[in-house]
Amino acid sequence: MVAPAGPASSPGEAERWRHAHFITLRLALTLPFMALAPIYLLLRGAPSNWDALAFAFLLAPLAGVYALQRFGRFDIAQTICLAAMVSLGVTLCCAHGALTVAAFACFLLAPIEAAMGGDSRLAAGGAALSLTAVAVVAALGAFGLLHPRGEPGENFDSAIVAAATLYAALLAVWSARAFEKRDACASDSFRSYRELTETVGDMVLQLDRSGAVLRVVTEPVKALRCVAADFLARGLFERILVSDRPKFLKAIWDATLSRQAGNVEFRLRAGPEPAQGAQASPPQFVWVEMRVHCPATSEGMLMAILRDMTPMREAREALEAAREASERSNLWKDRFLANVSHELRTPLNAIIGFSEMLGHPDLAPKDPRRQREYADIIHVSGQHLLSLVNMILDMSKIEAGRFEIEPEPFDLPELLAFCCDVVKLKADAKSIALTRACPALFDEIVADKRACKQILLNILSNAVKFTPEGGKVALTARPDGGFVEITVSDTGIGVTQNDLSRLGDPFFQARATHDRPYEGAGLGLSIVRGLVGLHGGAICFESAPNEGACVTVRLPLDCRVGAKNAATPLKIETLARRGRVVGLEPVRQIPACRTGFG
Repeated sequence: MVAPAGPASSPGEAERWRHAHFITLRLALTLPFMALAPIYLLLRGAPSNWDALAFAFLLAPLAGVYALQRFGRFDIAQTICLAAMVSLGVTLCCAHGALTVAAFACFLLAPIEAAMGGDSRLAAGGAALSLTAVAVVAALGAFGLLHPRGEPGENFDSAIVAAATLYAALLAVWSARAFEKRDACASDSFRSYRELTETVGDMVLQLDRSGAVLRVVTEPVKALRCVAADFLARGLFERILVSDRPKFLKAIWDATLSRQAGNVEFRLRAGPEPAQGAQASPPQFVWVEMRVHCPATSEGMLMAILRDMTPMREAREALEAAREASERSNLWKDRFLANVSHELRTPLNAIIGFSEMLGHPDLAPKDPRRQREYADIIHVSGQHLLSLVNMILDMSKIEAGRFEIEPEPFDLPELLAFCCDVVKLKADAKSIALTRACPALFDEIVADKRACKQILLNILSNAVKFTPEGGKVALTARPDGGFVEITVSDTGIGVTQNDLSRLGDPFFQARATHDRPYEGAGLGLSIVRGLVGLHGGAICFESAPNEGACVTVRLPLDCRVGAKNAATPLKIETLARRGRVVGLEPVRQIPACRTGFG
């Protein structure tokens, strides 16, 4: 029997159609007999007990209609109709004392009635009931318990047979329509499911316990660029990245044992299988999430849903990278504040201290030379503060995109000589050999002279600052097509491999600790990077611990052309340096493909 359904149940469209046609068919069977009952009484007179009982069984399907309407129990309604039909056949046999054609039609129609219900147990029960009734009637006749009562009546038998034939035809039509309706509903449901999965972007598969694909229910997701046949049998397993295959097999095994849905993420090779003889291209993998479940009704078969997780993972990685960048930025800002506070404190102490001494009559020195010395210290400290503030302002303008360069033609060798003279005092104080090399005939370049001076001074100052006493610093410049390459090499302390990748980032300074031996706000290389980028140039930093550093700046001869393709922010090419002798190593060529020129 089918599962019970109460009045509040909500059957599907196919089930509602089946109920409606069941009611229509039974009413079509019983209402004509009700309409012909007066005519029968008029022709035959008062009915016998057997006639009344047969008439009652003819109206019994109305009780089945009521049961279906009241309780929603299709099995009860079908059972009532089946029992009524067999009982009608038994009644006709008892009424006539023999197995008549009409009774035989009822016994034959009962299994068909049961089969149309769509329930194998009900069909088997109906067939068994009908055969039992025939056997009982035959046994009663064989033992002489049935007494023929004259002719059974050909007209009556003909009417019953005609009604049974019509009823059988209606049952056949109804059964065919029921199967068509069921198939149509199943097709609509499957089509809706496919549209839903295609909209969501999922792929549904049927797998066996080994992970082989038995059936591809929906088309593969677009990101895989495959057809369904590529996944059948071992196709799915062969496309999984080798290192992810154990996760896939474990998910299959866990779902088989626990019968609970499980999730697993793995990488799946995208694209069609390479043709034989064709050059194999590097495989491309996409991240997919598989939700696998072993239905309780399907032994040895699993259902799996594959979803493209590549956009989600990319968003997750981007979010993680943004979080790490934010944390690094906060760390660099903290270091920057510590460095700036340290840089500000020293000149401010000098300015405040010496100005108080000059302003106090008891502390002011009487010697004019000493007074000028104090005034010079105040002046130098103020200039240092001013340069630091200008550096911070320039950096903020560059970061905000508000720094505008003013191109003008100028003599580059003259600027190089001026910058070397500026840092020469610091170099001489540390006994550092400062050399420069530049061709005698050098065309004028068109750039922002103030910005170029700031670039050179920052690079040279850093080289001198981080080079110990007795070291060497070399400045070279040479034309290279439409560009000029300026290289500053030193024999300083160098930069570690970990710090190389972060050079030029705002608020970052290598070895930025409170007890660091070298002063500075850590903005010099950041400003250099920004100014070179505004000119449309490129920069390369090559260094290693205790091997010195080599900074190469590549600027266009006319920045009015190069600045149109300026990279913002500019990436510093960093290389691990291997031991070289300053002044003898060749100037490193920065690849033109990295700058966008040449």
